[in-house]
Amino acid sequence: MLTLRKPILAIVYTMAFASCHFPVRVLSDEQIAKHYANRPTKPKLKYINYKNFHVYHAVVGDSTKPLLLIIHGAPGAWYSSMKLLDDSDMQKNFRMVSVDRVGFGKSNYGVSEPSIQAHVHYIEKIVKEYNKDGKIFLMGSSYGAPIAASFAMQHPNLVQELYLISPVIDPSKEKLFWFSYVGKLGFVTMTIPEYLNVAGDEKFAHRRQLRRLKPHWGEITCKTYVFMGEKDNLASLGNLDFARKRLINAKDPEFYLLPNTSHTIIYQRPDLLISFLLKRNSPLAAH
Repeated sequence: MLTLRKPILAIVYTMAFASCHFPVRVLSDEQIAKHYANRPTKPKLKYINYKNFHVYHAVVGDSTKPLLLIIHGAPGAWYSSMKLLDDSDMQKNFRMVSVDRVGFGKSNYGVSEPSIQAHVHYIEKIVKEYNKDGKIFLMGSSYGAPIAASFAMQHPNLVQELYLISPVIDPSKEKLFWFSYVGKLGFVTMTIPEYLNVAGDEKFAHRRQLRRLKPHWGEITCKTYVFMGEKDNLASLGNLDFARKRLINAKDPEFYLLPNTSHTIIYQRPDLLISFLLKRNSPLAAH
């Protein structure tokens, strides 16, 4: 047993190092409470049930305004979009809902659900709960982007604007690194956080899931924005080219490659996303 100790530790440390490349920011209830302690507006934190899923989500903003639904990547949580939720102008112009996707945060934590369609189903339930008969604004980041896109494909008359942030959408660009396989070993999965196991399960199934979506990209007809960071080391920049080729029926799609920006656009550049959502003048040139 002692002879295995060093190799096992090496693998665990490698997995820990690899996990550092993910945009992971885990906040405790106490940290969230402290963040909102002196703020005039704080989101309501709720559950909504769909079959065996108990989907935790944050709600904030004007209930008479259009719904903006935000879907995080893998891993992530509702507070990944906290900078959008906390903006006072956004609160005046939108009713914002940010979800903990199933398997992450407080939504069936640790339960892997690789099926994009399964995520779309509970998103449909949330939209039905919070949308007031109008069209919605939909934002998906990283692995949340194909979920948002799939919803827009299936509900073309319901989505007004679609925002794909650092999207992981091209099946040919999905790669598994050696430490992804190491992470599937039983003794390794017991030593790393469950959200990384869930993210790993999604990663293994993602190429197959994206292949199923590939024939349907022409079904997106709403106004669509695609943003990628020039220094993204998690998603291939080829995803931007894929979107450009596949969004053939989207209304005036716009594509942006952001300089000096990595995968975490929603965290690094909330000001930019807010400018687009509120239709302020943007200094960006489309690519």
